[in-house]
Amino acid sequence: MNPLLGVFLHGIGGFASASFYVPIKFVRKWRWEVAWIVMGLVAWLITPMVVATITIPSWPQAIAQTDNKILLITAIFGGMWGFGNVAYGLTMRYLGLGLGVAVALGTCAIFGTLIPPIVGGTFLDIFSTVGGLVVMTGVVLGVLGIVINGVAGVMKERECACADSLPEFNLKKGVAVAIVSGLLSAGFSFSLSAGNPIAEVAKSIAVDTGACAPDSADFFKNNATLVVTLMGGFISNFLICGYMLLKNKSAGDLVSAGAKLGLSNLVLCAIAGVCWYGQFFFYGMGTTQLGKDYDFSSWSLHMSFIIIFAAFWALGLKEWKGTSALTKTVLWLGILVLIASTFVIGLGNSVSA
Repeated sequence: MNPLLGVFLHGIGGFASASFYVPIKFVRKWRWEVAWIVMGLVAWLITPMVVATITIPSWPQAIAQTDNKILLITAIFGGMWGFGNVAYGLTMRYLGLGLGVAVALGTCAIFGTLIPPIVGGTFLDIFSTVGGLVVMTGVVLGVLGIVINGVAGVMKERECACADSLPEFNLKKGVAVAIVSGLLSAGFSFSLSAGNPIAEVAKSIAVDTGACAPDSADFFKNNATLVVTLMGGFISNFLICGYMLLKNKSAGDLVSAGAKLGLSNLVLCAIAGVCWYGQFFFYGMGTTQLGKDYDFSSWSLHMSFIIIFAAFWALGLKEWKGTSALTKTVLWLGILVLIASTFVIGLGNSVSA
């Protein structure tokens, strides 16, 4: 256990998550839905199976031995997250990396905090404890951060001279899909919880057969569940992108772009897919290094690093080119408030625990 190493690993995971969309921005002559589904093939099908095979090779047997009802529920919740993931991608498309990530993750943090107690019927109990009040303070800060970023977005629309760097900027669409993303992204957590039996069976088989040492099997067991979760997510992504492919008749982009450009686009999308999966790989390792005393901060650290790195990418890609110093200041203020909200929520959860 090494807390400093844990923070470093969370930083790598946050960088991977903030960076996955960058290669997609350089894809040419493929419309968004084409690039997104090709990226998804790598992120949600190929990479999870490859990583699971390397780290927890008993995953196929575990899936075969798990009750079909558990597999179905795990996949359905994964599909729920998948719809939210499409919305997350559209948020980047309409708001750009800096503003899009901040609004989407801020919304996700708020809904991820509020949905479980609302569904469980314990929402009012939150206000009866110190930890609960701290958590709600974090939620209020999150809402404030989103509002501040929204103001920055309105200021950008009025000043915008960045049509080349972000030609599809649309604040209303971006905020709408960010809210949808935040609501549906909770499915990822539900899926991992429902699929826990898959992980436990994979661990047991790996240890019994000598394929993995006990510590290693426990460390990587969730990679078996991720195969099912992300397969469900891929299906829902494929359904939406498939509809867009038919509606826009964009499947032909794969051919019309030409072999050379097509290969370049494929490599860019593959890099994006590996980066996307990398966030969870490093997140898992970072959590184990923080220990029980600091584990509460894992999700807060993860989201904060994503928001920070995405903001730097946005500046590097000149998404806010042509806007005033005041607008940029408002943007950074909103980002900092969102980062503060994630830490306050994490602190509140630790107090509650």
